[in-house]
Amino acid sequence: MSDAVKHSNVVVFDDRGIPSIMVRFENPRAAVTPEMFIIGGKEVDAIYISKYPNKVIKGRAYSLPMVDPTTEITFDEALIACWTKGEGWHLMTATEWEYVLNESRKKGTLPHGNTDFGNDYYHEEEQGERKGCECARTLTGSGPDTWNHDHTVYGVSDLNGLVWEWLAGVRIVNGVLEYIPNNDAALAGCDLSKDSKKWQRIITDRFSKSTVRVNAEGGEITITDKAADEGYTPDHDGVCWKDLKVDLQEIPQALRYLGILPEDGVEEEKNTSVWFDATEGEWLPTRGSSFCNKGYSGPSALDLDRPRSGSDVNLGFRSAFYEVNGKLIAG
Repeated sequence: MSDAVKHSNVVVFDDRGIPSIMVRFENPRAAVTPEMFIIGGKEVDAIYISKYPNKVIKGRAYSLPMVDPTTEITFDEALIACWTKGEGWHLMTATEWEYVLNESRKKGTLPHGNTDFGNDYYHEEEQGERKGCECARTLTGSGPDTWNHDHTVYGVSDLNGLVWEWLAGVRIVNGVLEYIPNNDAALAGCDLSKDSKKWQRIITDRFSKSTVRVNAEGGEITITDKAADEGYTPDHDGVCWKDLKVDLQEIPQALRYLGILPEDGVEEEKNTSVWFDATEGEWLPTRGSSFCNKGYSGPSALDLDRPRSGSDVNLGFRSAFYEVNGKLIAG
């Protein structure tokens, strides 16, 4: 068996003969199944995450090394580029991102990346290849192994920096946190539209059903299940993870596995930025920071403040798919 296979790198060809390089994460079959492996009420055998931020070729998303990733793409355009690859393919979810990040935390291998115009802000000697890229982006996978989630050549690449990445499965609507439970946002045909009935409010229920919302005011951000004070004026703001406040009667597990309140955050993440928009409207997540975020960068960086129509030169995405009964499609 090759080292690549042992380390769960898989090359998948579509019906056009174009490959995608994926990293396979196998269901650990633990006493408590991680939410990433629960899709549509069933356990899946494995999730395959794009090794690289994706490149769109003829309308489809591909995971390829040494390319300038597709940017200036909206949330719905990213969804379609993933779905058109076939059943089981989907836009990477917030649940999947946080699972991979937790694997890095456990191993002590939080990934570095292009967070300073081609270099890693905290490790300036580390740089990627910029030739052929626009702005200050770097070619996918062109950095050192420390830019991968496990600090080996076989890991998921560019989770820190390069481009912010759209994620599915969580949002803010008029200040209230909503989600699609477990990893159902990966389910074939899951309705992720603005008016979808699949969205549920995150609630606390130790004593009574209370909606979890984001309180953003006066430069402070609080995740709370208390009603807003009279005169509260919602805002859009950002803080470091260490300054994010929590005022909840209990912490719903969804906040953990969606990455809104990391359970296993490590010291080096404390200055990473988190942004929330609690004003009127729908706001979707991107994670991982980009080539221009410098001192507030990190793979745990979270922007829950993007309209689904948003696009930018530092905003991209990656696809994923799941395996059921040994098949690389939904069962």
